[in-house]
Amino acid sequence: MSILAYFNYPIFVRALLASILAGGILSLVGVAIVVLNLTTIRFALMHIALLGASVAIILSFSPVGGAMIAIACGAWLLGPIADRLKIDTALGGALFMTGSLALAFFLFYQAGIPAMDAFDVFTGNILALTKADIYSLAIVAVVVLMLIIVFYREIQLMLYNSELAETLGIKSKFVRNTILLVCGLSLGVAMRLVGALLVDAIILLPALGALQIGTGLTSVLVATSVLGLFSTVGGLLLALKFNWPLGVTITLTGVLVLGIVTIVKSIINKVQIHNRRDAK
Repeated sequence: MSILAYFNYPIFVRALLASILAGGILSLVGVAIVVLNLTTIRFALMHIALLGASVAIILSFSPVGGAMIAIACGAWLLGPIADRLKIDTALGGALFMTGSLALAFFLFYQAGIPAMDAFDVFTGNILALTKADIYSLAIVAVVVLMLIIVFYREIQLMLYNSELAETLGIKSKFVRNTILLVCGLSLGVAMRLVGALLVDAIILLPALGALQIGTGLTSVLVATSVLGLFSTVGGLLLALKFNWPLGVTITLTGVLVLGIVTIVKSIINKVQIHNRRDAK
């Protein structure tokens, strides 16, 4: 079956829309995660989302809804509350990360949840997305874009000179906590595509590649979006073409894209160094 023929199926159209929104827009929060050193907290939010989805499944509630509620609570605890109590965010993130994952497994075991239901939370299923999932994804994507537009100057200063941002009166903690919340929401909806264990393919890998080739915030954001689209849309099409597992293929495509960018960047750097030596 040709790729064009898949457009006759609503499940493919929804999967393609989700891939475009996730790869092109949700991936942008990865830039802030990497540069603001929020990786540990992101891990914590991811596992908190997993716990929320687990509780939702047990209660016959929407996993995405449960993940969103859990993330909102987690972002509040790891952001404003941690700031007020002077708790180290890395320590708090590590505690939430390990505790949430262990509790999710415990609840699944105690409630006797079927293995396949639990497996879907960890691996996702992009072809099982409903219209409600697409609406949720679109809303979070709009929030991400609004965050970048409204806080562009603040984010730019914080990314490249956090001390200067503080000097200029920018409320860096407020911006960071807002980014933390939006990051968590992005993780929550992205889990439906590739699962909790593989969500880095959408959120983190494109940003890691873009930061190697971008020269400023705008170029990094554009590169992140492009690399994210290559990962998600490319992975979806490859999976359908060769009948490969969807979440795994999207993830491996993201890894391949990052690997290519890293290798090409390394070669360019070596050529530039060699040319400088010859010039001397």
